[in-house]
Amino acid sequence: MKKHIFSLAFITLIASYAEACYVSYVHGLNRYGDNFLAVRTGPSTRYRQIDSLYNGDRVFICDYSRGWRLVYYSGYRGSCYLDRGRPYGDCHRGWVYWKYVE
Repeated sequence: MKKHIFSLAFITLIASYAEACYVSYVHGLNRYGDNFLAVRTGPSTRYRQIDSLYNGDRVFICDYSRGWRLVYYSGYRGSCYLDRGRPYGDCHRGWVYWKYVE
């Protein structure tokens, strides 16, 4: 019984850790190329672009799918923060390619 309780507690801890967002920054964009990171409605280039991010922009990575990351970032009228590992405030969200935020 004690072993099962410990296992359940450990799994709950891991699951809650996996759901937490973490801070990252946009980097590595080619200033002689497009010089922006496309934010999309889903995790693929087949999804519509809804916004652009630039080198140095702060993002909160909250999920992933294949080579894509679900990010939250500050909107134009305010700021986006993390509160207990979750986005809070004036946050926009979308999917970006992993290479430029990890």
